[in-house]
Amino acid sequence: MNRRIAAMLTLTAAACLTASCSILSPEPGTLNTSSGPTFTGPPGSGKSPEQQAGEGALAKISEYYTVLARLNSDPAAPLSDLDAVAAGRFLDRTKKEITTSRNENPTPPSDLKVLKNVITKHDIPIDETGAPTAGTATLQMDVCISKPVDKLELGKPILTNPSWPDPAGWRVTADYTQPGTPCSAGSF
Repeated sequence: MNRRIAAMLTLTAAACLTASCSILSPEPGTLNTSSGPTFTGPPGSGKSPEQQAGEGALAKISEYYTVLARLNSDPAAPLSDLDAVAAGRFLDRTKKEITTSRNENPTPPSDLKVLKNVITKHDIPIDETGAPTAGTATLQMDVCISKPVDKLELGKPILTNPSWPDPAGWRVTADYTQPGTPCSAGSF
């Protein structure tokens, strides 16, 4: 009987922790939990690895959309600017798409802003005490992007940090956004 109660409590705690860790609703520039306990990391760190990762990824995704808007609207802007915000085959494909777009018809200057985001999945390397450990961290997000003319679009990027826990290592490595898919910033 005691084992059943202990197992049930452990399962309930794990479910609560998993739900709380993977559903974070930040305002632009911050990362706060929408409900449940506030995360704290190992003694002395103040923030959980999930919060640290979320803050770094949020900063990088905002930078990514800023660079993308500039490259799409300014044919003189160097494509190498993407190297600081994207990586891998996704980086190569994005450069090709921008080059093609520039050759066909450059778009007018625009400003893309991340209004809200939700981390939908994460894989953050941590040790048995909950401290960040070296490895590759990955986050998947749903992002509500503000586009010109009061249009909101749902972005679905994946960010990878092969230098985790270095906060500067985040790069967009995939984006499953379906262009024109609307979002509501209030639903995040």
